[in-house]
Amino acid sequence: MRLPRGRRRALFAALAGALLAAGVVLLVGKAAGYAKLLDELERADGWWLAVGLAGEVAAFAGYILAFRGVARFDGGPGLGLGAMTRVVFASLGATRLFATAGAGGLALDYWALRKAGVPRQESVVRVIALNAVLYAVFGAGACVAAAALALGAGGGAPVAMTVPWLVLIPSFFLAAARVSSPSRRERRVREGGRLRRALAVAVAAVSLVRKLASRPAANAGTLAGAALYWVGDAVCLWAALQAFGVEVSVAALVLAYATGYVAMLLPLPTGGVGGVDAAMTFALTAVGVGLAPALLGVFAYRLVSFWLPTLPGAIAFATLPKLGRDLAAARAPARLGR
Repeated sequence: MRLPRGRRRALFAALAGALLAAGVVLLVGKAAGYAKLLDELERADGWWLAVGLAGEVAAFAGYILAFRGVARFDGGPGLGLGAMTRVVFASLGATRLFATAGAGGLALDYWALRKAGVPRQESVVRVIALNAVLYAVFGAGACVAAAALALGAGGGAPVAMTVPWLVLIPSFFLAAARVSSPSRRERRVREGGRLRRALAVAVAAVSLVRKLASRPAANAGTLAGAALYWVGDAVCLWAALQAFGVEVSVAALVLAYATGYVAMLLPLPTGGVGGVDAAMTFALTAVGVGLAPALLGVFAYRLVSFWLPTLPGAIAFATLPKLGRDLAAARAPARLGR
């Protein structure tokens, strides 16, 4: 019996991801020594993976809160937690099925907002704003960790690993503050070529984030959700390393985690499987973790954070028609305005 195209794509993505992950383990494992890997595995404490799973549950809850907050901010649709949970898991499934740095997930988020009654351009603005909020928190955390390590707190890290975070992140924040200032925002061009229209959308998204951040008390749930998303995922990595007896400072863990995670932003297939595993492993070795426990810890982390949620994500993605109908039925009258 011939499988539907969507299921064939999902099966191919899963098999390709598994092969890539296995290839990374074999290649890096050869450098670490297979005997050393087996010895580390025998001494592993698998109960730490339960802590990692709890961290991932917290991370998903954080993403749901952040997405819901950005969606309903400033007159957007007030979608319930149940609907947002289904959207987030469907977005996860889309990310697994499509490459290009999570573009599938972004497209799904946009689709959900459109179904909820948000106008086309405003949906694009809110999807960009959601990711801007998330990665602003991500970058700020990495910058603080890099500064702590550069000052000698929590161990050490190579200069090549700390300087980019210390230079680029403040530069991004300054640029965002400049382009979203009220005087410049009013002068943005709404008509014109495709590039100018894209720039106007990006500026509108940054302006939305600025407005949201300027009211921290009113938007505490959204900001806390963005922080919880990263903290929960980093806790999962920490627990996976603990399973193999790795002791690492908070600053070193955060910097290695952030540096390795950057590989997920590249247009790699199947959610960055292989690239993220290798990048995070070597980032951990750069802050003093042994190669064998670093490889096994990252593999365990990816098992919990990537592979376990894949099945519910694929199931949620398969229910898109019903989800779309439910979102359309729950849409509120548009009150969007800035």
